Amino acid sequence: MDPFADAIEEADIGIDFNRFYSGALITPGQELGGLRGGIASVAAPLLAPYHEGRFPLSDITQLPTLETSSELVTEALLELMDSDAELSNGKTFYDYELGDKDIRGWPVGATSAYSLATTGIELRDPSDLDGLPIRAGSPLHTILLEELGATPVTMTSADSYEALSRNTVEGTILSIADWPSYSFEELLEYVITGISMGHWESYLAVTEDTWQGFNDEQRKVWDRIAREVALENARHIDRREIEVREKSAAAGTTFVEIGELSASMQEHMSEAASRTWIRWIEQLEDNGHPARSAAILWAELIEKRGSKIPEGAAEYLNLN
Repeated sequence: MDPFADAIEEADIGIDFNRFYSGALITPGQELGGLRGGIASVAAPLLAPYHEGRFPLSDITQLPTLETSSELVTEALLELMDSDAELSNGKTFYDYELGDKDIRGWPVGATSAYSLATTGIELRDPSDLDGLPIRAGSPLHTILLEELGATPVTMTSADSYEALSRNTVEGTILSIADWPSYSFEELLEYVITGISMGHWESYLAVTEDTWQGFNDEQRKVWDRIAREVALENARHIDRREIEVREKSAAAGTTFVEIGELSASMQEHMSEAASRTWIRWIEQLEDNGHPARSAAILWAELIEKRGSKIPEGAAEYLNLN
């Protein structure tokens, strides 16, 4: 988020920052309370997926897709947040996730596509996944791994290096671009690509009171820079994805496109991805959230950009 803060300060509009990194000021997952309590003026980022139950629809970017990139997903989320489409009781996605909490927010740039990688086990047949312990980083990943037949083990990426090195878990769902952050290049030897296990997204956020305290010029410049930097970050992440993949392939990691797998494995993964959409939608709907309306809008934004959602999910949402 330094590029955002740098650009705001360089714009010379009377806003400067005192920067605190990582968990130095607020524990990850506590950003909403930190903003409301005045501990921080800006959350960069507000890690919505870590605020369990508080941002129910924001996990939507983690739904499985086909051939999506960080830039594409970031563009789609910007459009979703700008959309005036009603999801429920006159509320838009933005109203439901941020406005009702008196928060102003912008995407920070999605991760690259999350991929399924193992420490060496080749996943060529659906039976290869049966009971396989694989690290899951979110509830959606847990659903997907259960549908694949694997055994999800929930832990953060930071905690999973030792588990992978000792084969306590034998695989993980993570974006390839993030591997160097955790030294995973030396551990992960087999990767399925072409099907995205979702994209992690977070928000740059301030309270409504902070936003209203800005003058018109400050709000205009802030909004423009937030959007520009989100897309610049996304393009950087996509470049990093290519670099890490090329380096890892040269070091011996095997990357297999889903289209190169057997028909039974492709069908198995597609069906699991579709059931993940359906379970996510139905669980949230059962809890009173407009997940179906949000999912339809999200799917349309993904397909509008030339990418796809799993066939079974499209049929469930009556998009075909």
